[in-house]
Amino acid sequence: MSKKKRRILIITISVVVLFGVLMALNIYIDKEKRVYKECSVEAGTPVSASDFVRFKKDKKSAAFQYGTSAYDVSVPGEYNVTIQLGKKTYSSKLIVTDTIAPVLSAAPKTAMYGQVIPAEDFIVTMDDQTACTVEFASEPDFERVGTQDITLTCHDLGGNVASATTQLRVIGIYPEITMEAGSKRPDASSFAFGETEAALLTPLSDIKMDEPGDYTISFSVDGIRYDSILHLEDTTPPRATGVDYEGFAGYPKTAEELVDGLTDATAVTAEFVEDPKFDEPGERDIQIRLVDAAGNEDIVTSHINLKKDDEAPVIEGTKDISIITGQAIAYKDRVTVTDNADPDITFTVDNSSVDNNTEGTYKVTYSATDKAGNTTSVEITVTVVYRPYTEDDVWELCDQILAQIINDGMSEKEKVEAIFNWVDWSVKYQGHATKISWVQGAYEGLKNRIGDCFTIASTCHALYTRAGFETFMIERYPITYAQHFWNAVKIDGVWYHCDALTKDDGTRFFMWDSAKLKTYSDSHRGYHYYDADRYDVKIP
Repeated sequence: MSKKKRRILIITISVVVLFGVLMALNIYIDKEKRVYKECSVEAGTPVSASDFVRFKKDKKSAAFQYGTSAYDVSVPGEYNVTIQLGKKTYSSKLIVTDTIAPVLSAAPKTAMYGQVIPAEDFIVTMDDQTACTVEFASEPDFERVGTQDITLTCHDLGGNVASATTQLRVIGIYPEITMEAGSKRPDASSFAFGETEAALLTPLSDIKMDEPGDYTISFSVDGIRYDSILHLEDTTPPRATGVDYEGFAGYPKTAEELVDGLTDATAVTAEFVEDPKFDEPGERDIQIRLVDAAGNEDIVTSHINLKKDDEAPVIEGTKDISIITGQAIAYKDRVTVTDNADPDITFTVDNSSVDNNTEGTYKVTYSATDKAGNTTSVEITVTVVYRPYTEDDVWELCDQILAQIINDGMSEKEKVEAIFNWVDWSVKYQGHATKISWVQGAYEGLKNRIGDCFTIASTCHALYTRAGFETFMIERYPITYAQHFWNAVKIDGVWYHCDALTKDDGTRFFMWDSAKLKTYSDSHRGYHYYDADRYDVKIP
């Protein structure tokens, strides 16, 4: 090879080698020098992609490759990041450290007995770049009444620790108590057991001990209100005992009627577990379910023995009636109906054929049917008699007599006594008179001046009424051996008994009170016994 060619070959080889070295050096600088292998920061310090590049010319174009760099500067640790420089990417690492301890302050707290307060609630301020955990250095005793010192420790994510001290006061009031509904009413000490100065703000009498629910009971301690909750629970099922019942088929009973001694703190409903079949005679056990307002339940077994009812009702007190034309009739007065099985038996009166304004004899039928279908009927006769006189005739006779026996100068007592004496002395007693109406009785007494106790009482009634007194007639009841009538009169604002039929032994019943009348009647065959409930006025 010529010397010239050798020189050209050497130069060519040298250029190639130099180019390779330059290429290798450029790759090294690109890989190792443009982006730092790692970047360390204190927690909380903001970080950008430019913090990871070495040369100033790269800082403006540096960026985190989208979706490759997930880091949190508030959490210490190492994070892999990818830096984008133009079309090239570079791997690096972000190291977040936490070397600064938290700064915190705490304030005292007050808790009710047994009421736990988390450590965090004592903290007033807490400053740190990472998340912190607060805990008690030593767990407080939330069931020790009084004041105690507590220490709080704060740990951040870098392992740095800070502490603060404060106080906990435990108030001797239960936050809540639970009682069974129906229990004895609690007193204030049941809630505020350890606070003698606690002032009760809620009237305990407002608690409805038989109604389950939550009741707020408030106290004041050092001017601060504390609420305790009373939980009234009903966990006890109703209690009752079964009964042995004998009755008649066709007369249903309620479930409540077939248990005894039912007790519970709340309202109880009773129902039959199965249909008792009260329409069917026979003997059998039945089950009754008891459920209280809280849903507690119990099953009670009773025994029933149902007989067939084939006995008809009994109607008593009916009698033939005589009236004068135009007079009203009290068909149901003193009439009663009873039945061996039906406690709610009633009767009806068919008086459709009676014409009160026309003389004649009419039939009236009383009827009663019990639930088993047994029926009974009683028939009476109503006699309507023409009245040849009117009330005006009675008042005319009254005016003639009153003009002779009373005057305006008399007291009320004197006027009533004058009427009482005139009837007692003027109307002759005979054993029996027709009792159609007081108008008829009064007319006969004033006109004919003869009649029985009905006539005498009717005559007094007419004269007392015409003289301006409040009065009504009273009839003996029960009727022991015969009917008897007398009067009640209001004198100077007080009601009295007045019976103008003087006894053979000289006893005069003028202005007697009820007690005196009863004492006499007790020893004289019930002479003036009467049913006070029949009259609107009560005589003292």
